[in-house]
Amino acid sequence: MKLKWLALFILLGTQDVLAQINSRYLLLFKDKADNVFSLEKAEEFLSPKALARRYRQNIPISESDLPVSPSYLARVAATGAKVISTTRWFNGALVEANESQLKAIKMLPFFSSIEGNHPVLFGTEPGEVRMAVKAQATESPVTLDYGLARTQTTLLGADYFHQKGILGQEIVIAAFDEGFSRADQLEYFKLLFDEKRVLETYDFIAGEVNVYDKQSHGTNVLSTIAAYQPGMIVGIAPKAKFVLYRTESNMMESPYEEVAWLLAAERADSIGVDIITSSLGYSTFIGPFNNADYNYTYEDMDGHTTIVSRAARWASRKGIVVVNSAGNEASSPWKYIIAPADVDSVLSVGATNRNLEYASFSSIGPNALGQQKPDVSAVGLGVYIGTNVGTGTVVSSQGTSFSCPQVAGLVALAWQAYPFLTAQQVISVLKKSGNQADRPDNYLGYGVPNLRKLEQIVATEYGPLAVEPQPPMAIRVAPNPVMDPLTLLVPTVLKNQPAQISIIKGNGQEIYRTSGLLEPTVYLAIPDLSPGIYILKVQTKSQQQVIRIVKP
Repeated sequence: MKLKWLALFILLGTQDVLAQINSRYLLLFKDKADNVFSLEKAEEFLSPKALARRYRQNIPISESDLPVSPSYLARVAATGAKVISTTRWFNGALVEANESQLKAIKMLPFFSSIEGNHPVLFGTEPGEVRMAVKAQATESPVTLDYGLARTQTTLLGADYFHQKGILGQEIVIAAFDEGFSRADQLEYFKLLFDEKRVLETYDFIAGEVNVYDKQSHGTNVLSTIAAYQPGMIVGIAPKAKFVLYRTESNMMESPYEEVAWLLAAERADSIGVDIITSSLGYSTFIGPFNNADYNYTYEDMDGHTTIVSRAARWASRKGIVVVNSAGNEASSPWKYIIAPADVDSVLSVGATNRNLEYASFSSIGPNALGQQKPDVSAVGLGVYIGTNVGTGTVVSSQGTSFSCPQVAGLVALAWQAYPFLTAQQVISVLKKSGNQADRPDNYLGYGVPNLRKLEQIVATEYGPLAVEPQPPMAIRVAPNPVMDPLTLLVPTVLKNQPAQISIIKGNGQEIYRTSGLLEPTVYLAIPDLSPGIYILKVQTKSQQQVIRIVKP
């Protein structure tokens, strides 16, 4: 894994000169008052998929989901400072300001503080994010020739789920990295792009949509999940959907990259991403531009201190499974895991060789609070990855950068198979399926997870019906926008099954609930259903469906 160090990249070395130029700061505000947005209309700032992820896991819509107050941003801009971006979770704004503008901002009544009490690296303004066309799902049971990736795939039991036709369909994975060089031109990603399963791209460093003309580390990482070239390389979840975000630069090392990670995570949350895979980490900076103010210590690896760890914690709270590399620091003076692998709710991943033995470079735990880390491990020594050479070649490499995304792909398969699990429940059953779950340690955590064993664990903890192949719940609302009474069309396979039906407002408030046996047609007479967007949730014994409905 490419280790990311922290430091202010000072191009001009005197305080006098710095005082005359604009710098970037992450401002934090006291509250979200005087806001045009409301929790009652969460659909205005969270996508239906983001809302569905919360409702499926019983995560309430809260003030942390509200956008920053536009009136506050207007008053910041009135000082002459430039508002670059905003952060809902931190309740703040990334701004570009000179010394006099910053002084005026500090006088505003809603100003709280500056993150870290220092600037972040001066960079390029992020631009508008554009969406790609969404793909149609394709799925069928398959027997695959994994090529050189066979060992690393079968050790995880991914082939077992692939044979069931579970290849990550409809699961959305966000990959955060330093670039995805030529990914759109490589043969092993042809199916990914032909099926238009890259839903969105954005470069949070350069402020542009193109992520394919940057570094190749992200391409290597993505290949372990999304590649599909039988006989050469097949990834762990080759039919998943992806968003590709560049949050790192090999030209700079500063907290700006952590801020970019935060902004990317908030964007991923708002569009409904299920999983974040991040082969990135932060600790200290050593080099000619070292500034002690930007260094972290091991004591900061507590899951609560660094910008990126706080961002990852927020993402986890929103029902996203965050998977992060543990780091490659075991042989360095640092030795320990790096942020955000230090967060208790983040699934941090160490590395083994192909004999499931500890790889000597893999960062060790615990975190600074004594919590065991890493959580699980996968092959990271002698791991096969795709490159950006020619039309795409496969080489042997090493690093927790490449064990991490394999586990992210495994999460996608598990969640596709068991959508009733919450994010933290998915993490729990994965850990329990590890090859050293009975003796976890701070080198490999619970060991290497395996989907064959995970299936047994789910059956034990949630009942045998949980692992039986279930016909799809194809309940439809017709028409939609809805009329009175609201009409549900139920497939034959669900007839006479007991179900609970709820209608939920955008703020998470349940306004209607009923239960009973499903009939081929279900009519719901809901008094005083005012115009707006709602979520209809249908829960049976083993399945759950969430449908967005509109009342005109």
